[in-house]
Amino acid sequence: MTETSSFVGSSTTDATTSVVGLRTADDSGLVATPYPAPELSWSLESDRPGVLQQAYEIQVSADPSFTDAQSSGEVGSDTVTDHPWPAEPLHSRAVRHWRVRVRTDLGWTEWSGPARVEAALLDDIDWTARPVHVPSDRGRTSPGPVPLLRREFALPAEPVSARLYVTSLGVHRTAINGRPVSDELLEPGWTSYLNRLLYATYDVTALLRPGHNALSAAIGDGWHRGHLTWHKNRNVYGDTSALLAQLEVTLADGTTVTVATDDRWRGGYGDLLAADLYDGCERDLRLEPHGWRLPGFDDRDWERAAVLSLPSGLTQRAHPPVRVVQVIQPEQRVLPDGMIALDAGENVTGWLRVRAAGPAGSTVTVRHAEVLDGDGRLLTSILRGARATDQYTLAGGAVDLEPEFTFHGFRYAEIDASPGVTIEAVEVQVVVSDLRRIGEFHCSDERVNTLYGNVVRSQRGNFLAVPTDCPQRDERLGWTGDLMAFAPTACTTFDSGSFLDSWLTDLAIEQRPDGAVPMVVPEVDLGDPPPSDLPFTGSAAGWGDAATVVPAALFDAYGRRSLLGRHYVAMRAWVEFTHAHLDEDGTWSGNAQLGDWLDPAAPPEDPARATTDSAYVATAFVAHSARLLADAARELGRADDADRYADLHRRTAEAAWRKWGDHARTTQTGCALALQFGIVPTAERAAVGEALAALVRANGGRIATGFLGTPFVLPALTDTGHTAEAYQLLLNTECPGWLYQVERGATTMWERWDAIRPDGTMDLENAGTMLSFNHYAYGAVAAWLYRCVAGLRPLTPGYRTLDIAPRPGDGLTSAAASLTTPYGRASVAWSVSGTELTVDVSLPPGTTGRFSAPEGWLGTGEVSRLGAGNHRLILRPDPAGGAVTRPGP
Repeated sequence: MTETSSFVGSSTTDATTSVVGLRTADDSGLVATPYPAPELSWSLESDRPGVLQQAYEIQVSADPSFTDAQSSGEVGSDTVTDHPWPAEPLHSRAVRHWRVRVRTDLGWTEWSGPARVEAALLDDIDWTARPVHVPSDRGRTSPGPVPLLRREFALPAEPVSARLYVTSLGVHRTAINGRPVSDELLEPGWTSYLNRLLYATYDVTALLRPGHNALSAAIGDGWHRGHLTWHKNRNVYGDTSALLAQLEVTLADGTTVTVATDDRWRGGYGDLLAADLYDGCERDLRLEPHGWRLPGFDDRDWERAAVLSLPSGLTQRAHPPVRVVQVIQPEQRVLPDGMIALDAGENVTGWLRVRAAGPAGSTVTVRHAEVLDGDGRLLTSILRGARATDQYTLAGGAVDLEPEFTFHGFRYAEIDASPGVTIEAVEVQVVVSDLRRIGEFHCSDERVNTLYGNVVRSQRGNFLAVPTDCPQRDERLGWTGDLMAFAPTACTTFDSGSFLDSWLTDLAIEQRPDGAVPMVVPEVDLGDPPPSDLPFTGSAAGWGDAATVVPAALFDAYGRRSLLGRHYVAMRAWVEFTHAHLDEDGTWSGNAQLGDWLDPAAPPEDPARATTDSAYVATAFVAHSARLLADAARELGRADDADRYADLHRRTAEAAWRKWGDHARTTQTGCALALQFGIVPTAERAAVGEALAALVRANGGRIATGFLGTPFVLPALTDTGHTAEAYQLLLNTECPGWLYQVERGATTMWERWDAIRPDGTMDLENAGTMLSFNHYAYGAVAAWLYRCVAGLRPLTPGYRTLDIAPRPGDGLTSAAASLTTPYGRASVAWSVSGTELTVDVSLPPGTTGRFSAPEGWLGTGEVSRLGAGNHRLILRPDPAGGAVTRPGP
């Protein structure tokens, strides 16, 4: 650490550049941070082309005027992300201010505006509160009334500052004086509860007043003790719900008041008769104890709360919350039996908010489904054990109805109202984790634009507290294989860094001592393994490889070396696990695998029976993860590990090719993995690329890959110069194919390529138990749309250097992509007009770019260096013409 002060002999300034967007790794939006030494990042803003950061200085002070500040001193660095905290670590509740200036080629910028950091409760000793629950609610083995908890307290003076630290065993909605403490839903989300429980810190000053106040909460079962998996297990983490809340108030006279959950709280029940994530919500509004959230409510007949021990692993949430992110007005029609049918127009995750009026005792029932059956009614059989139904009994009069502590995946719904009930209004509330949208893509083919929109909706609908496989049936689990396939795309459509960082933290917690990674994270019991003659390890290739692929994707997208470091131990443990299972010939052939799951040629009833040998696929993934680990080790300065795992990659790749080289050439997945994972020897690479292209042509452009092959098949084609065949796969409209789904009306990605068959039917007999219309795995195609069609990809981690390499193909006359990188917004847009290809590129300050022209245009094979700013490149196929680059407008 360097002493405070500015630099000596540094009088030059850069008035053209500003430091903006100061941020930490905490993306929660909460008033406090869980990090005692936050990692610091920023962005640059400038109209001057070619701006590069050369060094920075950070100051930290307890005073926003930065008197007596601590400084990092001048630190040489051209990156704007993940810089160390240059002061003493924060202690609980501490508040500090920080600011940055950077040095460019013109000199030092002005200081940025200040950013404020407040520490949450960083140690268990800071908690005087203990979880409390309603004693009669404990031990339930089926859904039942949702417990309510409350406590009144007095403030003798005007509050000037107040913090509420709150979480629950279960999911809670907490209020002060009848007003919600936030608009966040299903808090605290889903983590490995027995080891890590998240809480939130809210500024609730405006909700308090001098005199009497009331703090209250309803606690639903949620993931903690509600139904989980198709076995509908309950009480997985405990047999009671509970609230942990600590309100700390500073008054105008300087005194403090603390209100904490303890045995002075009272508990009872209300109108929520049941609330389950899979089954839905049941409310009887006649049972609402009116005023229970307000001061003065008579709770003498309520139970005295019971106290539990402080949970382990308390830490504040650092990723965005779940909330309503969109409201849709659905189409409505009345069915012959009087029910109201609704169509949201797209497959969503959330619920219906219904305005209804009717006499006391009348009912309203809302059912949900993704698709309709042949009679135009809800097809609910594919939801399996999930009832996906919300039921309401009215208390008389008009009321807004919406469920609590549940969510549904649906496009269609039906409302069944008893006689005398009028449905006055209906709206669809889209409820997901509120991640910031950072990427956009569009092109001249509206079908591809629809495909891209479907990918975005599938990610949005499945990123709810954890990255799930689907949001509708009795599953909704954090399947590792799905995310392994989708992670690079996830990091370009939404800012997924903190969200997936949290999920990876649970992956490491759930990882077994031998390094095996569970199939789902957080881990829950899935029952018997798939039938096989081979032993099952509890992990599977491609699924467990999320331990290496996801951190690598995050580092590639966001450039945060500390994130890579945090998850390095889990990465290495997984690779060591796979290494330990290699046979004497260096291949992983002795265990049951899921393989290239849902290969379109696999029997509908046996999705693991793919055309590509599952042992080859497993061995290829061992090599892939070893190489990713070697790269991570090199980034982290672990030279010995880098060498060790690079050698493991080489040996495993050679073993795989010796055993399956001929077989790999016969399937799209076999070729794609060989090419993308470095399995095929360099001398045979071109031949395997041609073999893959020939397979595509021979199959009429139809896709022939499952979950594990799909992310890699298009990159394998373009990387080996077969752009035409890549576009043939992309634009194919026959089953199976991406645009086949689009032309069948898909609004999200399907779990099966042929979920709806060409004749319009569904295979409910053989595939009906696994037929989801919102599964993001095949949406991995969107990463290729960004990186190859538009031509926008990171050349170095975090997009410090960008590779601008558009690859126009048959049928497309234009494409464009933009991305909010850690440095700012980067974009590329190209269009073909006659014999001219125009490429517009915008690079944010602090970055550089490398442009390579597509094959067939002048400049192919040549590389142009681009600085920050706007560029227009014009290419012509005519050798007499020229390739021109000039600043854009």
